[in-house]
Amino acid sequence: MTYANGNPGVALRVNSIGVVPATAGALAIVSALFNLWGEQAVLTAWFDGSPHIDRSLAVFSAFGGVLLAVTLIMGAVQIFRRDETGRFMVILASGLLVAIGVVALIGALTSYQPDYGIDWMPREGGVADALTGAFGGLVGTLTALVHRDWLGSVTGMIFPALTLVLALAPSTARWVAPRPSETLYL
Repeated sequence: MTYANGNPGVALRVNSIGVVPATAGALAIVSALFNLWGEQAVLTAWFDGSPHIDRSLAVFSAFGGVLLAVTLIMGAVQIFRRDETGRFMVILASGLLVAIGVVALIGALTSYQPDYGIDWMPREGGVADALTGAFGGLVGTLTALVHRDWLGSVTGMIFPALTLVLALAPSTARWVAPRPSETLYL
């Protein structure tokens, strides 16, 4: 309890300033930017005519990454506007990124080898692959999946997992909950 002037007889009510929801929105924007950065890497390799790009996986990652980036940005903006829909958008997009990261991690830990070869961006090495996973969004996670890189899979889940946890937090739910003064009756 916070007291006015140190006097325990007069209590002040401290209202939530929305730190957790604001952090969730900020991390959603960061995750969206990482997705766009990863898309830039794939599209650059595609248009340069790199022989290490599987066209179908590049198209999937391009559409998926842009869709996730748009969803995360729109969700973040709506969280900042205290709209409940934005929270659900961020939960959906971050949850999908975490799920893909878990699949990539399971593939790496079990040394899963598909029957067909996927031609993708070449391996760069331990730390570089981990950084690609962390800062490449969907493309980074897919790269970790194709290369069966457990460290890239784990680092690729850091920002989406933090965003998901903060978006699921009860304080975020309270922050975006409809308030009686904003309810419209027709």
